[in-house]
Amino acid sequence: MNLQDELILRLATLFADQQVQLDNVRQGQQLITNYFGFDISLVYEPGLNNQLNEMSRYSNTKKEYPKILDLNNLEEEFNNRLIYEGFLMLNKNDELSEYELKLLNMFDAKTLYVESVLDDNDRIFGIVINAGKRLEYSNEEFNLLHITNAMLIKYTSFNLYKKRLRFAQKSLEKILDNTGIDIYVNDFNTHDILYVNESMASPYGGKDKFMGNKCWQVLFPGQTGPCEFCPQKKIIDEKGNPTKVYIWDYQRAFDGSWFRVFSSAFTWIDGRLAHIVSSADITDNKKNEELIKYMAHYDSLTKLPNRRMLLEKCKAKIDNASENEQGYLLFFDIDGFKLINDNFGHDAGDEFLINLGEFFSNIPMLKDSIYRNGGDEFVALIGKVEKESIRSLCHFILERFKKPWELKKGTVFCGVSIGVACYPEDGNSASQLLQVADRAMYNVKKTGGGNMLFGYEIED
Repeated sequence: MNLQDELILRLATLFADQQVQLDNVRQGQQLITNYFGFDISLVYEPGLNNQLNEMSRYSNTKKEYPKILDLNNLEEEFNNRLIYEGFLMLNKNDELSEYELKLLNMFDAKTLYVESVLDDNDRIFGIVINAGKRLEYSNEEFNLLHITNAMLIKYTSFNLYKKRLRFAQKSLEKILDNTGIDIYVNDFNTHDILYVNESMASPYGGKDKFMGNKCWQVLFPGQTGPCEFCPQKKIIDEKGNPTKVYIWDYQRAFDGSWFRVFSSAFTWIDGRLAHIVSSADITDNKKNEELIKYMAHYDSLTKLPNRRMLLEKCKAKIDNASENEQGYLLFFDIDGFKLINDNFGHDAGDEFLINLGEFFSNIPMLKDSIYRNGGDEFVALIGKVEKESIRSLCHFILERFKKPWELKKGTVFCGVSIGVACYPEDGNSASQLLQVADRAMYNVKKTGGGNMLFGYEIED
């Protein structure tokens, strides 16, 4: 067996290991370097920002060589030759460009042989470099060098691809962990967790708490089966094929946080049907929605529900009223309220209205039934009581208004005029009942105020 055949056989034996070992790579580099009289053999692998980092080296010198190759800084011609020709052979005896001489000096060489590793998109993601002082190489030696480097590249390519795949996987995980969206995937049928990102797993103790378990075992400890609200039936058709994304809102029990949840079915990497659940924290949005809703339905001064809420609640009560059910709408208007503002200022007027709101709210029959209609007008909705109970309530309120009200700026006296409308005899809508109660109240005011009147008692 000649030396060439022996070299190829030794490399073939070395690279027969299906698991790429760096020791095998270095031994292969050693065989090639020593056979062809090179000083150094370098294998570069993908790094960040279009850089190549040294993966393995074998050197017969103590000289320093670049550990990082930045493809952004290399000449376009160099990159193109490695992409389209796959290799580059530079010899100092040849006529070289200024840049080619610069490459030789970079590796302190008289001969430089570079062979590239390309990805599926024909981009450089690995390079093998042999450099040394020997000048003369025959065509037979060059062909052998090409064969042996090809064997080295084929062996290392698998490792380079695995590293690139791991890098891509880690990059994707980083992206998914930092999107601000919680994500997990489970088996559609068994509910076993297949994937979870960091933001989803963190509140529950980390990813290890998820993997190997069913979703409900982690999310709802102690539960023995799938959640009743699980939307799986909404994300597949009658044949079990994935349909569209289903969107729903969910409140987490242990901290009250709200999430907008997106559920969809899809085919997992091994062919099974999977359920991906992604969610975004909308707690602040919910709070804002509640605030907007509160501001739309509650009076900012007295904190009582306002006229809009009054109309909505009155309509709901009428819509849900049973046959022969009676209800009452009480309209309160303060007698002499303007004098408080004139004598003590609007701050005192506001203080008085706040006190009135608290007074009405503390009456058991009016609790959760009193509304500020606007200005110095208050309205109450009361159902399922006798007419005489309404009359007794009004007299109790009238008696209280005969006493002084203590404010920060002094003592004030006010009366109240009360109009009462009855459902259904005075109307079957909020507007009709308000109109009747308002007329009854004004009839009281015309007679001096400080009294109450039912709608049916109005004298036209």
